[in-house]
Amino acid sequence: MLLVPAKLRAVEEFPPGSICRISVETDVSYSETAQRPRDWDCGSDPYRWDTQRDIIRYDLRNFSGTAAYPRYATFERFEFDRLTIMVEAVDGKIVSRSFGFHDVPLGSSSLQAVVELPDTGGPLKTIAVIHDGEYSPDALLDLKFSQKNDGSAVVGYFQLLAVLICGLLLTPAIFDLIFSRALREPFLLYHSLFCVMAVVQTAAVSGLLPLLIDLSYDAELTITYLSLDFMIAATILFAYHFIEPRRLAAGRRRWLLVLSAFAVLNGLGGTFLIDWIPDLIDYLYFGGLMLTFGAYFALLLTARGNGSRVAPYLLWGIGPLFLVILAQTFNVYVFGASAHFDETWLQNLALLFEVLATALAVADRFLIIRRQRDRALVTARDLEAITEHDELTGLRNRRSLEIRYPDLVKEGFTALALVDLDDFKAINDDFGHPVGDRVIQSAAWALSPGDDDDLIAFRMGGEEFLLFLRGKDAAEKAAARRKAMTARILAEVDEVDRPVTASMGFVDFGDLASAEATESFGKLYVLADRLLYDAKCSGRDAAEMEKLRAEDPIPRFSHQAAE
Repeated sequence: MLLVPAKLRAVEEFPPGSICRISVETDVSYSETAQRPRDWDCGSDPYRWDTQRDIIRYDLRNFSGTAAYPRYATFERFEFDRLTIMVEAVDGKIVSRSFGFHDVPLGSSSLQAVVELPDTGGPLKTIAVIHDGEYSPDALLDLKFSQKNDGSAVVGYFQLLAVLICGLLLTPAIFDLIFSRALREPFLLYHSLFCVMAVVQTAAVSGLLPLLIDLSYDAELTITYLSLDFMIAATILFAYHFIEPRRLAAGRRRWLLVLSAFAVLNGLGGTFLIDWIPDLIDYLYFGGLMLTFGAYFALLLTARGNGSRVAPYLLWGIGPLFLVILAQTFNVYVFGASAHFDETWLQNLALLFEVLATALAVADRFLIIRRQRDRALVTARDLEAITEHDELTGLRNRRSLEIRYPDLVKEGFTALALVDLDDFKAINDDFGHPVGDRVIQSAAWALSPGDDDDLIAFRMGGEEFLLFLRGKDAAEKAAARRKAMTARILAEVDEVDRPVTASMGFVDFGDLASAEATESFGKLYVLADRLLYDAKCSGRDAAEMEKLRAEDPIPRFSHQAAE
């Protein structure tokens, strides 16, 4: 008879060192439940927190030394209405203390909270944590006891890793903003927005936000929830502007705008409707995410099937994040909305992978734009060569002169020489136009500047050429080039049996102000043409040179012939 009660009593005791839990109504006290050990769950079976009061009992009878005298308890931070810590000493003394959420300071990081245990003055037998409110997390089953408080929240190793990831996420955003000023491409702005939202999401889920800025817990949760959905919306808008226009039809492309708007609305609903439909909100929210991802993947696969170069980057980039969210969705739908699934670092690494993949896609687009720009520059140079260069001689033409004249004056070209072949009509008449063309080519080669940066030659039309020169020896250089024309033609055009000479009108306007010279090109050209005419009238194979004085109006001058 004595053995039976002893056996029953042993069965009803809490196992030493156990962690047990029970959910009761708010009018049931801990002392009442402690009398019924068989009602507690001390195993690892799934447990539903479906009542208003949850009690977790820590048995410390196996503890010894300083471990039997804990003074602080640290746990994963979560929002609660009221938390009561009740401690029982070995001598039977019981002391309790209650906390509101805002009474509990941060622990060694912003992801942790720390509470000071009531003091009994001796070693402890049990610690009971009583939580009043809905949805008690598993964090209360994993309290860490210690003799000392680790101090106020500081950046730990995990936070340092999160800072590093945030830096890597933010770098492409900075380059996007820099290049967007030059390229004027909207996809750069949306990629930058995506990267910034990825930084915010990483900082939020990693516990960096409370360390960086002073936020209420509600604001912290709102940023944590919404930053993910805004990031997904930014990703879809980036794809809308980034996918090549011909690789996705306009009608299907507009669905990307619809999906981005739906992602934002889904996030707003999941954040602000939780108090209205708490039992359904997670199912609706993650169901909406799955619909968004499914439609997004369908559009990307369509673009890829149409030969899109960037669609594979977008598919592979968002793949890891999709797998993380798929795991969360599976956890919610299979194990229930209150089931615990820590996706923090999986999501952080998935975001880093997506940013790197999309950054590679942007870099690839930069290479394409650069090749297109290089081809455009080559085409522009070819067009310039066609429109601003004479086809027969390769010298610059009159159109090029009109465009470049103001810049030539600013660069110090303050002398012009108008050169014309003598009796060229007779060359064409006696030897034919093909020979005449060769004569003009040879004359042009004699006038070509080559490596001389102080001379530029233009063909004005027919057998007339114009030289722009700078430097103190401009007049001598122009005279030498004029005489070189005769020698070059004689050496290269065998059909011509007589010397072909040239006459020149030379004007030095170095004393004129730059603005006056720029505005007076027409008058300077008329003056040079008049001097050329005088040279031909004086017997050809001659040059007339004039130096304008700053105080004299153009075209007032005095003649001074020179060979």
